[in-house]
Order: sequence, then C-alpha cells, then structure tokens
Amino acid sequence: MVLDRVNWRQIPARAVDRWYVGLDVGQSIDPSAVAVINHVVTPGEWACDDAKELWRQAKTERFYVRHLERLPLQMPYPQQVQHMLNLLSRDPLTKAKFALDYTGCGRPVADLFYASGLRPMNILITAGNEVTSSGNDWHVPKQFLISAMEARLHCGELRIAAALADAPALRDELKDFARKVSDAGRVTYSARSGAHDDLVLAVAIALFAAANRHTVSAEPLNIDALAFRL
Repeated sequence: MVLDRVNWRQIPARAVDRWYVGLDVGQSIDPSAVAVINHVVTPGEWACDDAKELWRQAKTERFYVRHLERLPLQMPYPQQVQHMLNLLSRDPLTKAKFALDYTGCGRPVADLFYASGLRPMNILITAGNEVTSSGNDWHVPKQFLISAMEARLHCGELRIAAALADAPALRDELKDFARKVSDAGRVTYSARSGAHDDLVLAVAIALFAAANRHTVSAEPLNIDALAFRL
C-alpha cells in the first residue's frame, strides 16, 4: 500500500527577520555597552519522515551582531536613557526588542528606562540554577547566558561582523572570560582581573531576548530543556 503523502502532516519553517538590542548598564568602573543583534531564520528544503507520516521544512538560523558600542565612562543615567531612545528611534530598530541588564545599577535605574517609554525586558543576572520570569522581569543565571552564547558561537549561528569598530574588543573580552568550576561542581563565569566583560554581557542578553522570545512563565524554567534548543 502506497501512502498518500499529500495528506501527511506538514511542519513549515517560518521566515524571521527581527532585531534585538541589549544594554549592559555601567557607569563608574565599567562603561555601559550596547549590542544589536539581527535574528534571521531562512526556510530551506522539505523532507519527509515516513515513520511519522510527516513533512518537515528545514531552516537556517543566524544571529548577526550588527552593532557594538561602549558609552563614555561615567555617562549620567538620564543621558544613557536618551541615547537608547535615539538609537531605538532609527530604522530598523523602531520595532526592536530592548533587553536591559540592571544587575549592577539596580531597580531605580531600570525604572528610568521604563518611565521614558522604552519598556525594556529587565534582566537580573544571578548565580543560581534557574531561569525565572514575572511579567517583564527575568532572573537569569550567568552560567546560562554565557554558555548559550558560547554554544551559538561554536555552531556558527552567532556571527560578529568583522567591520564593527568594537569587534576586536569583544573578541578580547571573550578570550579573557574565565570559566571556573568550584569543588562543589558549581560553574561560574567572570572576566579575569583587570579585564572588562561589558560587551560580552550586552551580546549575551540581546541573544537571550532573541532566543527566548516565546518563553513566558512565572515558574522556574529548566535550563537543560532550554539549552537543548541551541
């Protein structure tokens, strides 16, 4: 008996072309850093799975780092807010998702961005093991942010434009980023003494916003399950 493949279930790949902006807020010691990522998904060829009577369309997924910048050291927070308002008012970023790391600056500074009308995705970087969210606020382990970025880099999905002025600085930060495993087996990530990690974190939070766009939950999220999608 020959199966009618026309009536098989089909899973199409959806084309995606979206923009994400990450801001790692600093001021006195580390400068604030901005990263812009263009998330592109391109549908590919169709393939059939005879066992499941299923047609599935392949896809190519890329995360392009299109813009990097460090804001001047000790720039006042209101000026940083205005800088981001100006950046996000330009095409193609007028509809971009804005992710803000407020770990160092605290909630009052995050509230300044919110009051300006930017409505950022607020990310607090933690040392825990669970990704949690409540509304527009996220608690994300540093381990998850960095390991997810490394995975995308190694498989070629995350790409950094060589022409960017701060691309060499980002590469230096990645080289200086140390992975340590404690006696208890806990993994931590941090810049080596005297080095910066602001560009790395800006890219990592923009990537997190892009990769977890449809993940909304007030309950703890399973890190292993999320990483499986990388």
